[in-house]
Amino acid sequence: MVSSSDSERLPSEARILRWWIVVCVLVGLGLCFSQILEIPARSALRGYDNTFNYLWLRSAMVDGDWDFRNDLEACDTLPPAYRASALSLPVSATGRIPNKYGIGWSVVTLPFYLVADLLTSAAGSLNLTSYENDGFTPVYQICIQLGHVALAFLALWIAVETISTWIGNKEAAAAGVVTVWAASPLIYYQTVNVSMSHGAAFFAVTLMAYSLTRGRTADTGWKWWAVAGVAFGLAITVRYQLVVFIMPALWQIWRSKLEATPRLRAVGAFLMGAVPLAALQLFAWRRVYGDWFVFSYGVEGESFDWIKPEVFNSLLSSWHGLFYWHPFLLVGVGGMLSWAWRSSIEAKVWALVFCLVVYVNSAWWCWWFASSFGNRGYDAALLPVMAGAGWLLQRARGGGRMLFWTAAMTLGLWNFYVVLLYRTGAISRNEPVAWWDMIEAAGRLGEATKF
Repeated sequence: MVSSSDSERLPSEARILRWWIVVCVLVGLGLCFSQILEIPARSALRGYDNTFNYLWLRSAMVDGDWDFRNDLEACDTLPPAYRASALSLPVSATGRIPNKYGIGWSVVTLPFYLVADLLTSAAGSLNLTSYENDGFTPVYQICIQLGHVALAFLALWIAVETISTWIGNKEAAAAGVVTVWAASPLIYYQTVNVSMSHGAAFFAVTLMAYSLTRGRTADTGWKWWAVAGVAFGLAITVRYQLVVFIMPALWQIWRSKLEATPRLRAVGAFLMGAVPLAALQLFAWRRVYGDWFVFSYGVEGESFDWIKPEVFNSLLSSWHGLFYWHPFLLVGVGGMLSWAWRSSIEAKVWALVFCLVVYVNSAWWCWWFASSFGNRGYDAALLPVMAGAGWLLQRARGGGRMLFWTAAMTLGLWNFYVVLLYRTGAISRNEPVAWWDMIEAAGRLGEATKF
């Protein structure tokens, strides 16, 4: 399906899209390799969240016990004070140091770890290096970094394919994906800080959405339902809050025109994909905490305030507010709401999921998400925002299309600049930062870039 406004597309618009994609790819690769160049001076897996995400995998592969004490003692991913704090956490009923994070990030990372393990063993057998198979050496860090960046490219391609199905225009879908990506937190969490959960979260939900669009065929659709189930199981074990993304799957089950048996087969296939990953998380909790089901964040005193969510602050505060740090996302969300209003129930379901994510993020005690480039908690919810941006561009006419591209590239370049400030530490990572502070920080970049 092609919109009537496509005939009014500016002659140079295709070139603008290609040029902007090239710019985004170069910026993304530059950010990725800036992280790699720090190795081995600083671990690419450094950080509290990053470390505990990774310890599920490292402990399983090196020790096979999910007792994280020796992993923490050996790691180079935490400053001494943070490591001491982690080691002093109250132990669980099984005598283990708790790990509140989901196991999904480690599941996604396993193939890259195995490649690093193989390279390390091969190099050692040839006497090329003295590295051990300990999970912390530069070989592991580089393989994981490159693997997750490749996964980011795959996720963005899947997003284009999915959104083109939703809105009926592949070029508009590509424009929606690239403009929102460039102007959002994803640019940082899919290129630099890949050992946090957010890039994997976006991949999992995008794969689920893609699979659901392919699961509408009666004869082979059930296979895609199985993939959708795997993706959903991965999503909820990467970040537990992503359970709200079950709604598009439930809607597709409800609206299905299939006969009873194929419908049941599709549901069974979805469960067949999702249950093993959910069961793995339950087993992990059992080993670490002694119970099959645990609100692991609550164990460490963290909670939600469902009565008084900080919606305004989550979206508009200088303390990592989504629209404050990433103004172009207002355009995407506006397009998403228009898409939902004028289009199918599917669009409305995805817009509703975005609203649920706003509510959950706002209810979290740490609604600013601590050290965060913008509001990282909106990772997977950016998929329908991308669809909204593409839908809006598809229906814009003449000057409206040029206005869209002017806003997208101007605010995208602004986001590149803010990424550089955040990446180098020229602005605070865990405090409110006003626009004026961001502008003023340009004077500190010369020194900050020596980080």
